[in-house]
Amino acid sequence: MTPVLLALGLIALIGSLLRYVVADLDVEAARRNIGVLVLNVFLPALVFRVICSVPTGPEMLQIPLVMAIGVGCCLALALLIFRPLALRSEEKGALILASAFGNVTYLGLPVLQGVFPALALQVAKVAILSEVTTTPLNLSVGVALGESFSGNVSSGVLRQAIRAVITMPALWAIVLALAWTGSGIPIPGFLMEATRILGNTVTGLMMLSLGMGLRYRRIHQPLPLLLASTIKLLVSPLVILAAARWIGLQDPYLQAVVLEGGMPTQLLTFVIADRVGLDVECLALCILLNTAASFVTIPLLHGWLFS
Repeated sequence: MTPVLLALGLIALIGSLLRYVVADLDVEAARRNIGVLVLNVFLPALVFRVICSVPTGPEMLQIPLVMAIGVGCCLALALLIFRPLALRSEEKGALILASAFGNVTYLGLPVLQGVFPALALQVAKVAILSEVTTTPLNLSVGVALGESFSGNVSSGVLRQAIRAVITMPALWAIVLALAWTGSGIPIPGFLMEATRILGNTVTGLMMLSLGMGLRYRRIHQPLPLLLASTIKLLVSPLVILAAARWIGLQDPYLQAVVLEGGMPTQLLTFVIADRVGLDVECLALCILLNTAASFVTIPLLHGWLFS
């Protein structure tokens, strides 16, 4: 796992340095454009290929259920921990969101495919199902929680979030793939080849975009950030491991979903925090901290739990 994480970390590092090295590049605009292409073209192509290529089984329901349990438990624990602390409400809301919603595709997918190269399609299914669980929860429950802490309650924001869930390209790619395979109509070879070519670009683009979204800042109050990062990087995978074993999820899906549980905070959380008025500076520091720490905690957890 170490060579895989070092390679992915190098790509993310290159992305994080672009704003300092390439003066003429509008990094934020480039990152947004990459995100639009990944979410609307490359990731749906990968989703379609994976669902059409890998036989479906009980994991199609088990993985979303396990991920939802993990998110719910982490949110509940974070609420219990951060509510009594002497922090501003906007900081509390940001840290609570940072504790629960993981970066299951931009980091999770490259890590899984690197750790399980012989099972790339199977573990890609785990990342896809984790994404279509985590992102809708972030866009609904996360938005509602964020608004409750910021005091910026707006039906318009929640309405936009619900619309974003319904129109998720990856979700519709799953629906299309299941309908096509269920119909018994053969999938043309050129279509599968096109989705393979597009899907193969996802890992590099995701890691580069992840690095471009990270900014180096000085940390003034480390304890709240460490608490949120501990919940996300250590508590979350343990909760998901217990839930997965209880439900009866089998390998390789079991190991893959536990690794997904140990991913750092989802970058989408930053967008949500900005929209609802939470402390985005605090959240940005937390994302930077636990993303860097995850390159240590992920291999340690995997070795400890599955050696």
